[in-house]
Amino acid sequence: MSRVRCWRPWWALGALFVSALAFAASIAPAELAVLCANAEDQAQCGRLVEARQLRRLSRIVERDGDELRVSLAPFGLTVFRDTINITGAKSYAVWDYLESLDTLVLFTTDGDRSGFLLVQRHGGEEYRVPSEPILAPDARHFVTADFCAKDCDNQVAVWRIEPNGLRKESTWVPAAS
Repeated sequence: MSRVRCWRPWWALGALFVSALAFAASIAPAELAVLCANAEDQAQCGRLVEARQLRRLSRIVERDGDELRVSLAPFGLTVFRDTINITGAKSYAVWDYLESLDTLVLFTTDGDRSGFLLVQRHGGEEYRVPSEPILAPDARHFVTADFCAKDCDNQVAVWRIEPNGLRKESTWVPAAS
């Protein structure tokens, strides 16, 4: 994982974002805002998104109370359990499905931290990413952006999707102010 101060031409990053937005998750930002307007917290918003997504993904994932069951290909099952402990709640919710990659995107919370988990159905590999992955038109790359006041990488990362997993291909970190 290398940090690059000036990532190739700056316009290339913008072009990747603009072209990637055309292939973004199936829930548009305006729709997400309406869907989660009255949610108590991030976990509940995730469950509201999941309720919408489960209808179209019922052949590969199902919810049974606190258990989220993901069927693996060609066979198998992996289970994610929502839990509550002294440090807070840990939850998993179906966010999206990247059909061309046969990869499920889960929204996760752990206390007041949130993130995303990619689950490749072939082999069941799991990969944590800091933000919603935005798929590039070539369907072999995606981008994440992780910026906040504390406990973030404060970077844009371009990931390469390979048959045997993910690899962070390049990053852009803004200059210190």
